[in-house]
Amino acid sequence: RSELKRKLPEQPRSTRKDTCHGSSTVLKTISAMYGGKGVPSEEGCVAPGVVFEDPAAKVVTEPEVREAFRALKIMHPQTLAMEVIVDERRAGEGEDKGSIYMEIDLWQQYRLGPFPFKVYSRLVVEAEDVGSIARVEERWQNAGLLRFQPFAAVRRVNGVLSYHLTSLFIHFV
Repeated sequence: RSELKRKLPEQPRSTRKDTCHGSSTVLKTISAMYGGKGVPSEEGCVAPGVVFEDPAAKVVTEPEVREAFRALKIMHPQTLAMEVIVDERRAGEGEDKGSIYMEIDLWQQYRLGPFPFKVYSRLVVEAEDVGSIARVEERWQNAGLLRFQPFAAVRRVNGVLSYHLTSLFIHFV
């Protein structure tokens, strides 16, 4: 499904019963990140070289991703619904134990001062077999990211600036 502006379901599924161990770990981590708790402190929730990318910014490495989701707390995120759309195990070869590929529909509410607003996103998540998240791509309204220049470079510059500025100026969350 690739519909834009998908409506909030009346009775959303939060998880699927057939979700395997690694996928359930991924869902717990994503729920914490988007629920205003930041990246969980447990080792292995995210890979050291984790990448997060949305239309505005691209952050790479665990410290940058942790800071991005710590700073998100200032927007008072609230998950309204989460649905797993795709949950695939991909086989590895040799020492590679494989990976997890998930697509998750996410409906959020944020607050900018006294003004709440709702956002629908499709999350494309790639993780190691044990559930350590390697990549998260957030597609606002399920619109794909513009991969060509200057958009890719601008997202990375925004990510670097955000990492340094939020760590300097947002101390109360």
